[in-house]
Amino acid sequence: MKARDLFDLLILAAVWGASFLFLRIATPAVGPLGVAAVRVAGGALMLMPLVALGGEGAALRRHAPQLVGAALLSSILPFMGLSQASRSLPAGLLSILNATTPMWGALVGWLWAREKLAPVRALGLALGFAGVALLAADSSQLQAPGALGAVALALGSTLMYAFAVHYNKRYLADLSPLANSAGTLAMASALLLGPALWIGPQPTVGLSEAAQGWLDIPGTAWQALLALTVLCTGLAYLIFYRLIERIGPSRALTVTFLIPVFGMLWGALFLDENVTMLMLLSTAIVLLGTWLSNHTPAPGKSA
Repeated sequence: MKARDLFDLLILAAVWGASFLFLRIATPAVGPLGVAAVRVAGGALMLMPLVALGGEGAALRRHAPQLVGAALLSSILPFMGLSQASRSLPAGLLSILNATTPMWGALVGWLWAREKLAPVRALGLALGFAGVALLAADSSQLQAPGALGAVALALGSTLMYAFAVHYNKRYLADLSPLANSAGTLAMASALLLGPALWIGPQPTVGLSEAAQGWLDIPGTAWQALLALTVLCTGLAYLIFYRLIERIGPSRALTVTFLIPVFGMLWGALFLDENVTMLMLLSTAIVLLGTWLSNHTPAPGKSA
């Protein structure tokens, strides 16, 4: 891997790792629906002009029904789920749970797409689940009310990401990655913006100076929303697709292993979150399980 590609990979991991920090700041004031709506709308505004310049607008219109399913699986459900989970879980812990996405992808591929699950991949799944169970045993990270339910919600959100990968392979394979993402975000925007504007902010119960309307949202929450939209959605997708073009999808997905490092780092630096030895051990087990569950043996070899 060239130095330029490694630099982009580190930048992408740092940006996506920061998304959990921004969720922790924005969601208590805005609510999961508002955060998801602003995030997908801003991302769509950044990516759709590039799709139009590439002449893929007609392809998106032909795939509008399929994009509804993609929007639900890859944007609406996981964005809202992770936002809600961020009300109870630290940013570092959320980033670790998010790293289970490729592991879920292997499981969904086995159950839905009938992909072969070799012994090494099965071991990886078992290790990944063991790492998550170890995380759940760390009571210091689960002190907020509803924390265990938030863990389940975060894992369910990453499971939606895994379903989205296989859904896109089956129904949207002829779209470019950029067009797929832009179309998905645009469809999610169409489904979320109306309800979000109508309902308004949904601040955490008991929050001091809770916003009654969009104009009442504090500046720090708007700044976090802007960062989520511009950095963690629009810019991050552009970097990710550039990496896919240069080094291929498999190597680009190694960013998954770096995101928890930055997620814990940003949480500790800016939110004074505690990083425990049990968290570090759990992270290592989850990432090892994720790597093994996505391990493809060389031709002629079994694994």
